[in-house]
This record gives sequence, structure tokens and C-alpha cells, in this order.
Amino acid sequence: MRKEFEFKGKKLVVDNVHTQKEFFKFMDSLQLREPFIVKPNWICGDYGHFTDPKILEWVLRFLHKQGKVVLVESYSARNMLALLDLIKPPCPRFSEEQLDFVRKTEEDFLKETGTKNVISELGIEYLNITEEVLAERTVDKEIVKELVEKKFSPVLRDELYGFLPEKLYELRTGTFINLAKFKVFFSMCTKNMFGLIPEHVGYNSRDTYHGEADKDLSQNIADINKIYRSIFNVVGIVEGINSLSYIVEGKTGKYKTPFGYTYDVLENKGLIYYCDDPLWLDAFVHQQCEKDPMKTEHLQLASTIFEKWPSELIEEAKKIENPLIER
Repeated sequence: MRKEFEFKGKKLVVDNVHTQKEFFKFMDSLQLREPFIVKPNWICGDYGHFTDPKILEWVLRFLHKQGKVVLVESYSARNMLALLDLIKPPCPRFSEEQLDFVRKTEEDFLKETGTKNVISELGIEYLNITEEVLAERTVDKEIVKELVEKKFSPVLRDELYGFLPEKLYELRTGTFINLAKFKVFFSMCTKNMFGLIPEHVGYNSRDTYHGEADKDLSQNIADINKIYRSIFNVVGIVEGINSLSYIVEGKTGKYKTPFGYTYDVLENKGLIYYCDDPLWLDAFVHQQCEKDPMKTEHLQLASTIFEKWPSELIEEAKKIENPLIER
């Protein structure tokens, strides 16, 4: 069922894969340039709600054969929910006790998902943004600021310029793979980059970047994208191969998140998407699911900052069957 499109010179691929062999063939067709940075979606460990560990393993095994790979994330809800008893707001910066606890939760997460074994076997570095910022192994803020503001307006919060690890900057000639999950609320690629904002490194928790009633969330999502899009070749992959999660309005789902809402999961759909532009990919998947991307606030804002997806992309998405119709 592979469909390949080109819009203004940018490639977008929709495919259906179920095996590692089929997945490797899909990845090989993309002809991505090494070295590789992979950013998964690890907001939490809920089933169907974060990057499938098996698919992440396939990604890492394929890329490892092509060249250098770095897996990157920051501490997030998967760690912080267990830390609530130790956090007494305001808490701008982790104490040593808190940081030790968070490190243990991350180690447990990597072991439980099997990712620890995979990266150890392959010799792939896992780089945590929070640790790099705390250790001051980051690119000079003024260098990042200059690169970003050559292309875009200044970011809302100036400290974002200081959160880029040196080790990632050294890999800027390669490909930054935004590996998003097909999941509830259709947050996907553009929102996935928000996870690169570190927790408690001098500016309280990541909730700080939501703002009161989420008033600053879309802007900070756009701003972290400004930084990485200014420096890296960021491409998007959305995976819904073994599972994808969704919400039916007015219905209580089978699964419940730590944040209180419920959702359902469709299995074995085999869906995999790629696009040279992560924002355009988000718009395509939205429209395929009969959801207007311009009604998702952070996508609407991003469309005014980065190149907006063409109308032809929306028309092609309308022609492909909605993957959620089984519900």
C-alpha cells in the first residue's frame, strides 16, 4: 500500500509494514544521511502511548548499520510522576537527592522497555538533555541565538538557546530523526520536540513552558522547533505499526494515563509515515484522520513560522482511508 508523494521538492511516504525486514526496506528507501540523531516519544510508558520499544529497536538496528547513532531525550513525566514527594515547589534546579532518584527511574525505564539491552549491544550513546545542561556541556547561547535569529524571530524564553548539547551540535551534518508516535491528541512530530526542553535545570519544571492554562505551550513548542530546524536537517517519522492510540469523544477508553484521561488502542495497523518536513507530516496525518490541522493550535502557529504545507498535501491526505474507521 506504499504511497509516495512529492510536494515542492519534499518527500512524503505512507507505507504499511509488519516485519523487521519490511521496516528495513522502508528505512532504506529514505536514503537518510548519517550521522543520525533519534528523538523518540517517551512522555510515559503507557501502552500505545509512547514509542513502541520494538519499533525503536528496529530503527536503531537499521541506522547502526549505516553509521553513528545517538539516541536523545530529556527527563519527563515518566520520571517526574514518581518524584512528586521529593519536589516542593518552587524547585528551579534538581537537588542531588532528586537527581539521583530521577536517574534511577530512567535506568529502570530503559531496562523495562528493553532499550538498555539494545543500546548496550550496539554501542549506541543515549544522551539525556537534562544531564548535559546540568553539566554545562552545551553550545554557547550566543552561537545558537545567532543561528536561530538569522531565520526566525526570537524565542519567547531566552534560556532555550542554552539547552543545545555540544555532542548533538557536532552531529549537525547528519539527520535528526523526529520519531513520533501515532497517538491521542495527534501531538506527533512538532509537539514531540517539546520533550527536548529539560526539567529543573534552573527554571523549574517543564510545566513552566506550558504557562497558565497552557497559554505559552504552543509558542514554546514552536520555539524549540525553531532551534533544531535552524541547525539540523530534521525529518519526521510517525509510527503506528503495532499500536496506535486514539480518543472517542464522550467515550471512556480502555486505558488510563497518569494524567487522568482515557484512550483506546488499535493494534497491528502496520502504519508508518515519513516526511522531509515534520510539520507537513503532522498536517497530513491530521487530515487523513479527518481532523483539520489548522484547528490544532501549535500546528496553526507553526504554519505561520515555518513553510506551511501546500493545499495539494491536504487533498492527497483526504484520498487515503482514515486509519481510525475501525472504531
